[in-house]
Amino acid sequence: MDWKDVGFSGNYIGLGNYITLFTKDVTFKTTLLNTLKLSAIFVGVTIPLGLMLAILLDFEIVAKKFFRLIFLLPLSFSFVASASMWVWMFSPQVGVINSLLKLVGLQSYTQPWITSSTQSLFCIAIVYIWQFSGFSTLVYYAGISGVPDDIREAARIDGANKFQEYSKIVIPMQKPATLTMLVILLMYSLKVFDLVYLLTGGGPGRSSEVLSTLMYEVTFNRNLFGQGAAIGIVMFVISMIIILPFFIRKRASYYE
Repeated sequence: MDWKDVGFSGNYIGLGNYITLFTKDVTFKTTLLNTLKLSAIFVGVTIPLGLMLAILLDFEIVAKKFFRLIFLLPLSFSFVASASMWVWMFSPQVGVINSLLKLVGLQSYTQPWITSSTQSLFCIAIVYIWQFSGFSTLVYYAGISGVPDDIREAARIDGANKFQEYSKIVIPMQKPATLTMLVILLMYSLKVFDLVYLLTGGGPGRSSEVLSTLMYEVTFNRNLFGQGAAIGIVMFVISMIIILPFFIRKRASYYE
């Protein structure tokens, strides 16, 4: 339906909204690409970072409980609190990051950060990675802790060093945890709204606009409810493409 205002009447236009999105709306194409970029950076960094931190926690290090708390602390913050903190840190004038660079004599390395059209999306990815790296660490640490001690002990008896123990035994056994993290993180990256809206508002110049913020703008600012619903359906289809193979695989393994 071609809904352009609140009411009970509308013109049936079939797939017109989808045709408009994919053939005429340049903003949608840019936004879709931004969403995919953000997902790729976020997932591509958070998963290996979480695995490395989990391996670090698996070693007998001093103050392990303290580091475990520090790694998980960002997960306890709401997106609003995280965004407010990072807006201040990324501020080109009074932000902590640029202030520290100036303090150590690296003034030439100061950046505009979230006010730059080339850096804003990466800044959002940094905040997202910081927020979820603790969750990834927790999942992998649980997986590593679940590796039977007799298997690891047998590897040590056979002469395996620490690198071989982790690369040949521990890490390969984290495949279920990796698949779980992949699905969860992709789902979160596709529906991200709070951080983008509060950090950059999709700007500057739509350089950090993602599907969820575009759907909000089209629906509530332009009152194009039909196009907004079409964007929501596109997000739903992408989510199903990601999540269905996971459930199919789980179902197949259940009946094996």
